[in-house]
Amino acid sequence: MNPKLATSLFITAAAITGAFSQIAPATALSSSSSVWDKPQPTIYGKSQTGFNDAPYQKFVQKEGVAIPNSGQFQLDSSKLGLKYDYNVSAFFINEGAGYRNQLAFTSAGKTKTEGLLFKDISCAGAGCMGAWGGNALKLGDGVKVGEIKGGSQLDFFLRADGLNRKAKASVFGTQTIQNADGLQHLVAYGFDKKYLLLGFEDLYGAKGATGGKNENSDRDFNDAVFLVDIGEKNLTALVKPVPEPSVTLSLVGLGAAGLLLRRRQSKAQ
Repeated sequence: MNPKLATSLFITAAAITGAFSQIAPATALSSSSSVWDKPQPTIYGKSQTGFNDAPYQKFVQKEGVAIPNSGQFQLDSSKLGLKYDYNVSAFFINEGAGYRNQLAFTSAGKTKTEGLLFKDISCAGAGCMGAWGGNALKLGDGVKVGEIKGGSQLDFFLRADGLNRKAKASVFGTQTIQNADGLQHLVAYGFDKKYLLLGFEDLYGAKGATGGKNENSDRDFNDAVFLVDIGEKNLTALVKPVPEPSVTLSLVGLGAAGLLLRRRQSKAQ
């Protein structure tokens, strides 16, 4: 879906407070950045963290559906600011990609840092959407991002097939203007009082486009899906619910759910 259309469909489902718009994002990570060469941070399994990924697997469906009463709100992925200090963690939910993707983050503002989160985003076995090679991760695996001070702006970056392509890979982040194809490659939602749900599209180019660098993208944003724990106070500061909170949306199926929301609003007027 065209990212501008997706934004207009969701405008009444959630509103960003704008409190962090003044924090400049960190410089985009290049495909040759040294962060990608860092060792894989310690991965903690569900038995160690107590994290349960099962309730979130329904948001990586291959076919789009509207999901009522899920409590999720779409956020502006370019403004993932933290108002309060918090020890941030990231959890792997699922991946639907043939690529061996990688995930890193940066933080600008009060906390200036960057780091590798997942060096090989691949899983195999029961529950995994894809099984095209690699089994580095199990569903629900987590890593520690570290303490991020209030007044910081988080950015997340996916190096598409970075494990194989390395410095020749495309890197896609929260700032659409910085993506090589000029397209949105990340959607973000607020969940369960303290989580950000991030869904990435890893293929270069517009939907179905081929030739040149274009990779016949399906634009489904389920190639790598994560939850990031930013804490209840920080998520509350980002999300401002407005009327019709029971109408919520899955990562895919933006169009149908958005049209449903608009119809309801029209009847209410």
